[in-house]
Amino acid sequence: MDEQRNPSQDNAFFRYAKYGTVAFEFLGSIAAGVFLGSALDRWLQTEPWMVMCMTIAGTVIGFYRMIQILLQFQRNQ
Repeated sequence: MDEQRNPSQDNAFFRYAKYGTVAFEFLGSIAAGVFLGSALDRWLQTEPWMVMCMTIAGTVIGFYRMIQILLQFQRNQ
């Protein structure tokens, strides 16, 4: 016998997965800024300035990407 999927369950799963990607994109950009800033601080010996600057830049980029993704989700509905 063939099992039929409930479309509402699939939609809920994909909806949670889509918004999970938003969270990972946001946190990933901040983490990338921290790690890049830390590496630049060690290389340039400018502690803690590059970590702070790159963390702020990563946060701004994270918000920008989050807005882009959410607008794309809104257009695809």
